[in-house]
Amino acid sequence: MSSEAGESTSRLFARWVVATSWGWLLGFVFLMVGAIAADVLMGLERAQFFLGLGMGTGIGYAQVRVTRPFLRISSAWGWASVVGMGAPFVVSDVIRAIWPGVSYMYALWLSAAFGGLLVGLLQWPMLRPRAPRAIWWVPASTAGWMLAAATPLLYGTVPGLAPGAGAALINVVAIPLGGVILGTVTGGTLVWLLRSGSHAA
Repeated sequence: MSSEAGESTSRLFARWVVATSWGWLLGFVFLMVGAIAADVLMGLERAQFFLGLGMGTGIGYAQVRVTRPFLRISSAWGWASVVGMGAPFVVSDVIRAIWPGVSYMYALWLSAAFGGLLVGLLQWPMLRPRAPRAIWWVPASTAGWMLAAATPLLYGTVPGLAPGAGAALINVVAIPLGGVILGTVTGGTLVWLLRSGSHAA
């Protein structure tokens, strides 16, 4: 692999992490709008579908913008993020409607795990032309989304932390951290896949 190609993938990693981080925050804006719409317009107070759709939209949009100059990836990459992350949350809402006792946070984390898996499976074929080992994108996407979705649970791991301002502060820190984690895991894997493809070529 040429030094020029190495510098290109290094720039891609930095831009990927930044884009995924702001896409994560943008996703929170989308999910808040969706939550209000679900509650006010549809009366669905316990629904989660807007969460998956919102985060999938924010991340998909941000990643398409940053990868287009490097990989010539079309908007199909973003739609894979929306559909892949949204579908498990829709299924989760149906399951929790049938069995109301299912934990909200457990359903959220499990939906994110399946969403990450589905996103990876849908995006994998788009990487194959550039990366012979693109199958590794699937576990990377799964792990990245699982770890990112677990960050809101951080406040529960702090000993002696009572509900209130302290817990809220941990959540404020944990929310953007999710985007950084997702960007680092998937961005590092993407760079490795592209460099492996360059060596193979």
